[in-house]
Amino acid sequence: MQNEYSDAWLEGAKRLCQQIGQNYIDVIVDQCSVDYSVIPALSGFSPQIKWQSLYKDLPEDIYPEDAPLLMRIMFNDLQQWNWLQALAKEMSSTAPLLILCSPWPLSRLGEWLTQITNARQEGREGIFRFWDTRIFSYFFTDILNAGQQEQLKYPALFWGWQDLDGQSALLAGRGSIPKRDEAAQQLDFSDSQYEKFMCLCDAKRLVAQQLPIINTFSSKETQFNACFEGMVNATQAGILFDDERDAFVIDHLTRLSNQIE
Repeated sequence: MQNEYSDAWLEGAKRLCQQIGQNYIDVIVDQCSVDYSVIPALSGFSPQIKWQSLYKDLPEDIYPEDAPLLMRIMFNDLQQWNWLQALAKEMSSTAPLLILCSPWPLSRLGEWLTQITNARQEGREGIFRFWDTRIFSYFFTDILNAGQQEQLKYPALFWGWQDLDGQSALLAGRGSIPKRDEAAQQLDFSDSQYEKFMCLCDAKRLVAQQLPIINTFSSKETQFNACFEGMVNATQAGILFDDERDAFVIDHLTRLSNQIE
C-alpha cells in the first residue's frame, strides 16, 4: 500500500506553521520501515538537526538504527529544509513521514511521545506505532477513545500527513503548555481495540494483493476504507482465518462496487 506523492503538502504545512508563529516543524521518521538509518546524516548539518529517539529508555532502545526518530527542522536553514523535502519523497513509498507543529521544547515533546509509544494491551506492554500515516486517521475515527485521543492532541497545534492519494491531511490538536513534571497517561488498549488494530493490518495485507475488485474503487483511500470496514465486519461475524476473512471481505467489496455502478 503506497502513497501517491506531492511536494505541495510540506510547503502547505510550512506556511501554516509560520502563520501561527512557529519557525520549525517536527517530523517523525520510521527507520524500521527502510533499509538504512538516517542518524548518520543528522550530524552532517551545521548546526546539527536536533532529534530524539521515541524508544529512549525503552527496552527497544538497543537498536537505535530501527527506532522512530523525532526531528526538529528549522525553516530558516535551507539545507535542513531541502533535505527534509528529499527525505519525504524518498520515504513516501515505504514509511511516509508524520509531522506535527508543537510549541514544546523538543526534549519535552520527545518524552511525552515516548510515553505514548510505550502502550499496553490488557496490561501487557508493547509498542504503539502511531506514526504510520496510512492508518493514523483511523485512531481518531474508529479506535482510540476520547481520553486516548487527547494524549496525542495535547502537545500538538496540529498533526499533518499525506493520505494515500497524495492529498494533504491535517488533524487539529490542543498545543497546550505542559504543567511541570506532567506525564502522558500510558495507553492501555482493550481487546476490542486490539482487534481493530488487527483489522487495519488485514486491510493493508488485502489491499497489497491488488485484486481486480479492489481496483474498481475510485481512490486509494476509498479502497482501504472499504477493506477495513469489511475486516471489522468479518471480526464481528466471528471469522478468524485469513482465507475466510479475505473471501468475506471480497464479497463485501463486490456488494459495495455494485452499489456504486
